[in-house]
Amino acid sequence: MRSVGGDSSSWQAALLACGAIAPLLHVAADRIAGAAFRAYDFSAQSMSDLGAVGSPVRLPVIVSTLTATVLVVAFSVGVWQSGALLARVVATLIAGNALLSLIALAFYPNTLDVRPDFGTPGVLLMFVGVLCSVLAMLVGAFAFDSWMRWISIGIPASYVVLALVRFATAEPANAVSMIGSQERTMAYTYLLWMFALAVHLLLPTGALNRLTSAST
Repeated sequence: MRSVGGDSSSWQAALLACGAIAPLLHVAADRIAGAAFRAYDFSAQSMSDLGAVGSPVRLPVIVSTLTATVLVVAFSVGVWQSGALLARVVATLIAGNALLSLIALAFYPNTLDVRPDFGTPGVLLMFVGVLCSVLAMLVGAFAFDSWMRWISIGIPASYVVLALVRFATAEPANAVSMIGSQERTMAYTYLLWMFALAVHLLLPTGALNRLTSAST
């Protein structure tokens, strides 16, 4: 097992710790920005509305997202340094999700109270970013063992179940009314997965080496 005692291992541990900090920052920023945005409805309004053009909290949202993205990319570097092939795929997907989301927010934002078309650059970037997050968890089911494997399977599986329930019970007239809740369910559970992955890799039992067991 690879220890966490030397200088290089301590540096890698610091990078992996960023994966525990970034999700907390994301959730805190979302809740604070939503509370500061008067009349914002967490259930009915998209998360992207907080950073949209015309939003009174756009600037702090960009700053917090940029900070969290730096932490997520640092975390992905720590995962990449494990040396396992599938872990490096996961690291790439984690970084891809963060960077694509930041680019969409900073350069291709929505306009407040205007629903964007699917073909617009910002929506496409966000779509690919979400795809990266789902793929990161699915590949993670093969890259990691123990309880992390079950979390990597369980969260995407819950998306399928929730989608089936949603389509089976929703009325067409109210199809958009819960978009905030839907987005936050996916976003928060992915952040939970990232937090769990950071904890898994930082366990004092030398969990970094367990990445190689499923990918070699």
